[in-house]
Amino acid sequence: MSDISSVIKMIDNAAIQQDYKEIEKLIKILDISDQHELHSLLNEKTIEVITEHKDKINIASSVKEHIVWFHFYKLSWSDEMLDQLINIYKEEHYLALESRVISAMKSDEIDVSQIEKLECVFSSLEFKKQIENWKKRNSLA
Repeated sequence: MSDISSVIKMIDNAAIQQDYKEIEKLIKILDISDQHELHSLLNEKTIEVITEHKDKINIASSVKEHIVWFHFYKLSWSDEMLDQLINIYKEEHYLALESRVISAMKSDEIDVSQIEKLECVFSSLEFKKQIENWKKRNSLA
């Protein structure tokens, strides 16, 4: 079962069926280096299924983090997306999610109404630096 494209198709099919144990089994048969590349190979719907049901799928934490990050990377920035990202960040503390927030600040995707919420959740030095830069750019500092 070394043909990764076959495994990808089977994972995508298992996601359609919401067969979380099959998704888990198929991911685990891949080498860890291939697992870390899955986020860029899987169907967007599969990425969404894995993200929404991450607690039902027992795979390497770093692999799951890549997949969850990619899910949020592909989504348009919105209050709903931010709430979902924050909930997962609070549960899992995936640093990759903080990087999505920092990217949003750098590209001015965030809204002034989201600042307080972000400041209550994220606290790294890089986050603080970027939030200050954002505030200066938006005449809030």
